[in-house]
Amino acid sequence: MKKIVLFALCVLPFFLFSQGIYNNGANIVVSSGSYVIVDGGVNGNYVNANSGLINLDGIMQIEGNFTNNAANNAFSNVDADGTFIFAGTNQTITSPIANFVNFEKVTINPTSTTTLAAASGMTTNGTFTVNGIFTSESPADETVGGSLITNTGVGAITGTGTININRFFKVNGRWQYISVPMTNQLSDLFTEQTTSGNFNPNFNSYNEAFDQTALADPNNTNYSNYDYGSGYNFWEAWSQVQASAGSPVALSSAVGYICYNEGNLNTVFTTGAGNPDRLNHNVSYSPAVSYTLNDNTGGAGDFYDGWNLIGNPYQSALDWDDPSWTRTNISNTVYLWDGDNGNYVYHFRSADDHIAGTGQTLNSDPNARYIPAMQSFMVKATAVSPVLSIPAAARVHNNNQMYKDNNDVADFDYVKLQIANSDNHFDQTIVRIIDDAQILENLDEYDAYKAFATTVGLPQLSSLIDNNGVETPLAINSLPADFQTENQIIPLSVVAKQSGDFTFSAIEINTKYLSTFYLIDQTNDQVVYIDLLKNPEYTIFIEQGEYRDRFFLLANYNSANDIENVFTKNTSDISIHSYNKFLYLTIANIDNLNGTVYLYDALGRSVFSKIATSTYNEYELNSLPTGTYFVKYNTENEVITKKIVLN
Repeated sequence: MKKIVLFALCVLPFFLFSQGIYNNGANIVVSSGSYVIVDGGVNGNYVNANSGLINLDGIMQIEGNFTNNAANNAFSNVDADGTFIFAGTNQTITSPIANFVNFEKVTINPTSTTTLAAASGMTTNGTFTVNGIFTSESPADETVGGSLITNTGVGAITGTGTININRFFKVNGRWQYISVPMTNQLSDLFTEQTTSGNFNPNFNSYNEAFDQTALADPNNTNYSNYDYGSGYNFWEAWSQVQASAGSPVALSSAVGYICYNEGNLNTVFTTGAGNPDRLNHNVSYSPAVSYTLNDNTGGAGDFYDGWNLIGNPYQSALDWDDPSWTRTNISNTVYLWDGDNGNYVYHFRSADDHIAGTGQTLNSDPNARYIPAMQSFMVKATAVSPVLSIPAAARVHNNNQMYKDNNDVADFDYVKLQIANSDNHFDQTIVRIIDDAQILENLDEYDAYKAFATTVGLPQLSSLIDNNGVETPLAINSLPADFQTENQIIPLSVVAKQSGDFTFSAIEINTKYLSTFYLIDQTNDQVVYIDLLKNPEYTIFIEQGEYRDRFFLLANYNSANDIENVFTKNTSDISIHSYNKFLYLTIANIDNLNGTVYLYDALGRSVFSKIATSTYNEYELNSLPTGTYFVKYNTENEVITKKIVLN
């Protein structure tokens, strides 16, 4: 039987509860001019256990914890005339972010230390008075901390106390993209405690105006050279923030930074006593963004120009898809660094609301539309005089560490293609067919530039376009839907940072109008066609290097077209090649499985034979001497022969 502790309460000007309140579904009314005190020290708790509600127009004060375990807000009205007071010595606010608690006015008394628990969400809609200590807690990992949204249009953040925002940064030998949630923060916050002089030389900002031409003009070169120590060393675009020990630098809100430490960081951002209004709250931020034509004096949309590192200035997540952002001459894509995978995660916001599902994400199964609190992120300016405004209206309580699912259904054709090596390091690209997109040779609002990662061993995948004579790599490539009767060929760029087995996967594919998508592997003397609808995976051995004329996507509207005449080389769905003392046989069409592979030496003697039972076959031939050999793969449908060299 459901236990009802309190059905309803219509209070007199003063009312006292000494044992706390356990609300099992009641509606509590605290009318204007009334004052309710939940007394009892640590036992003076308020627990919303089962969709209970407080209609607060007066004052309610507790000396224990505030806990919302129900799937609702806990307050029936949200304006700014009711006040909730925390008056205990040590108190905790707990409310799952998905069911965040929505207060009106909030007061932290001088004797109170009140903590917003990690993974809990809290919004204030009136005056937030902090006379004691208010702390937003962080877990000891990178999962979500306390999420705080302060809507102070009716009131303000005021008081004589202190606000602390705790954040655990799992740096631990990698780069962390960060921002600050309040003013008066200094660069020495991001230093390991064991480091002498509180000085971190690896705490950097990004210089968009860095002149790449001082090294070399990167246009029409290998864009994968966005790397350490190469002739196109863009690492130099990062600028050290603090010059020396003992000279910390004030950090700016809405500006992005990165830092590197060998150990993790437990950082406490604090307003200091008497300055709770230093917390960033309910104002929009317009960080400085720029577009500097450094690398090609006549080019439009230069690849290396216009990259700006921005910081989320709030204590909650930001929704990149919220329409209140101002993005003038700014790409629709946000770039988030994923330190665990050593790669960028992309989220492309919907460029036009009338085209369903154009908001898409790369390198992440969930959706990266939500920029976490205290996270910096990259945006790309696309022309001179860019403007970016971060609106307070875009703040959201987001329940995941980094990303959240997007349930949009795409109303267009697309394929999300992934390349992964044997260590499960992967990269992704999207090619899509959208009515409003521009021709292949032009960039538009539906496209997203590729951001190359320098992580050792991480393969890189993008598509290529000729943008005003400059070959440009894209992470998201949107093509016009005006070639229903033609084959559309999209060149791919593949960067293999080490030799090995690589698997292409069509992890998402939508064919609303298209007959199919093909992956094309054009080797030295043959062309392999992989119908991604029938065979969504293709594994092949690739030697270290960058390939921009071997792999292609082919979009086909008419299955009757003779697609195998698109390329002039011998065509097949069977690939044969060798590397060192290994023979590799890839079969893209399962109808050609269970054939026999034969190996003959230069004198025509059979030295090896095997039945191929899988689509990817790897044979070690260490027992054979180096030299020239001939391979024959014999199936019921065809016979393929190729000369190889074992060395």
